Amino acid sequence: MIRSRRFSLLSLCTGTLLSSLACADVAADVVVDGAYVREPVPGRNMSAAFMQIKNTGTEDKTLVSASAPWTERIEIHTHIHENGMMKMRQIQSLPVPAGETVVLQPMGLHLMLFGLQQPLAQELPLTLCFAGGDCVDTTAVLRTPDH
Repeated sequence: MIRSRRFSLLSLCTGTLLSSLACADVAADVVVDGAYVREPVPGRNMSAAFMQIKNTGTEDKTLVSASAPWTERIEIHTHIHENGMMKMRQIQSLPVPAGETVVLQPMGLHLMLFGLQQPLAQELPLTLCFAGGDCVDTTAVLRTPDH
């Protein structure tokens, strides 16, 4: 009986370790560079986040959500030119093809942040989640609008 419990515990720990390592390999395929959050306009509790998301792996990834403890909601947005005007629109997912970098930048793709808990810290933890449930943790820095 004792041997059986030890074997079960060892199996459980080994399985958990291997599962963690598999997740780490998937997360290692996605590299986030230059992440920053634009300091919100005074009196507003919304802003945007920008970064480069590089997929170093051999399989396409699809960003499906983002979350952070310092904001109520994050949406993936794009800008489109419609009837002579630039308009911001929410998109449900963002493809990040294998071997490519997707740039989130002002007047383009970005993460829209709603319900900011202010004042914001200089370093802001952020989690990006991809189709299949794989997530990557990163840190964005707070920038004033003139930077």
